[in-house]
Formats: sequence, C-alpha cells, structure tokens
Amino acid sequence: MRVFLQLALILGICYAGDLIHDYTGIPVPGNILGMLILLLLLCLKIVKLDQIREVSDFFLKRLSFFFLPPAIGLMLVGDDVKSQWPLLLFLCIVITIITMVTTGWTVQLLSKKNKNKN
Repeated sequence: MRVFLQLALILGICYAGDLIHDYTGIPVPGNILGMLILLLLLCLKIVKLDQIREVSDFFLKRLSFFFLPPAIGLMLVGDDVKSQWPLLLFLCIVITIITMVTTGWTVQLLSKKNKNKN
C-alpha cells in the first residue's frame, strides 16, 4: 500500500505541473514544472525523501526503458536527422562544452562557499 501512496504523490505533483502549464501558458512543459515542484517540496522538506524513496528507486533502476519512445521517434524521422547531422553534431559539441563549463563553475562556487563556512 505504501508504494501506491508514493506513486500517487509523484503523479499528483506531475499532474499539478501539467495544470500549471495548461492554465498559465508558461512556455515550460508540464512534466518539467512537476519536477521543479517536486524539487522545491524536497528542498523545503515538505516532502521527505523517505516518502518517495521506493518508487523513485524503482524508476531510476529502469530509467533506460523510458528512453525507448524518443529513440524510436528518432528512427522514424531518420531522413530528416541525416540531412541535418552537421548542425546536430555542432550543437551536441557546443552544449557539452557549455555543460562542462557550467558544472565546473558551479563546483568551484560551491567549494568556495563550503570553504568559507568551515
């Protein structure tokens, strides 16, 4: 029964994100808003990690399964992807560099902040 309550909590938060997207017109997908709401609730300790741990672990262990629909979708538009491969390759490289730089800056900032606390 506990797993069903955990799943209901996660799905309820996801649904709240969809409702916010639908009624406010925010240009962010509802599932992303739901994840942000869940993050906020976890950070504010309104929702405890133990309240969703079992279902979260279940989903994380099967994460690769959730990438199948997008992969199949890419195969369906394979010709379009083939014609745009130089642009896609360039974007992948640029986004990877941006992610690495941002991660490095964030780690440095948090390290300095943590060092100042100690």
